[in-house]
Amino acid sequence: MKKLTLLTLLILSATILFSQEIKLGFIDSINSKELNENRKIIIKLPKGYDETKKSYPVIYRLDGNIDLFSETIGTINRLAYIDELIPEMIVVMIENTNRNRDMMPTKTGFFDTEPGAEKFKKFIDNELVPYINKSFRTTNEKILCGQSLSAIFTLYYFLTNTNSFDSYIVCSGAFLDCGEYFDDLTANFLKTKNNKLTKIFLTHGLKDFLDPDGINRKQLSDFSQKIKSKENVVCELKVYEDEGHVPFQSLYHGLKFIYTSDK
Repeated sequence: MKKLTLLTLLILSATILFSQEIKLGFIDSINSKELNENRKIIIKLPKGYDETKKSYPVIYRLDGNIDLFSETIGTINRLAYIDELIPEMIVVMIENTNRNRDMMPTKTGFFDTEPGAEKFKKFIDNELVPYINKSFRTTNEKILCGQSLSAIFTLYYFLTNTNSFDSYIVCSGAFLDCGEYFDDLTANFLKTKNNKLTKIFLTHGLKDFLDPDGINRKQLSDFSQKIKSKENVVCELKVYEDEGHVPFQSLYHGLKFIYTSDK
């Protein structure tokens, strides 16, 4: 009878333990006037946020979904709590509604729809960032991270509103059928004065199935060389020999670059 009671208690304890909800973050939304639609965001606050009065930097990551959210949190937790190389930070993931529209700043042979990158940029600048700053304890430090198509948007953001963010992480970005357009943006960017130190980290995988001829890699290499000549900009291009499209380590190495590279 004692053995049966003990077994029952063990089963009940295990059931209670494994039925507990594991909460990584929460979903919020903004009714955007810039985009004329409701946009969902996924937010993760640092450990112990409610027990302190501390303020935190914010990383904004595009293409927000649960899988990428989990990956982002795991990477940041590793760097912040185990490696102790970066500060704790608030994570804000922006979910997509019409990805092609929002990420492209110009029409191309691949994306012939009306480009909406400028409106999407205004949504982030004028609505999302002020909302996050008002709702949570934030520092002035902000990071923007994009991958693949949203990396094109991140490059566009960097070249047209450089001082909006302190750092940019661009994973597998390229200028798909819009090289001349970005050449003009880059030329204008190099002529303007950069008011504060800005860091940009670019990644590319040599086994990227979208770059069989190496055109994207050459574009990024040429772009990074131009950007490195700019005052108050620190730029690095990391090429992974054994990785494909959007190398898995991009965020990890990008955050290390931002917080450990010379200023």
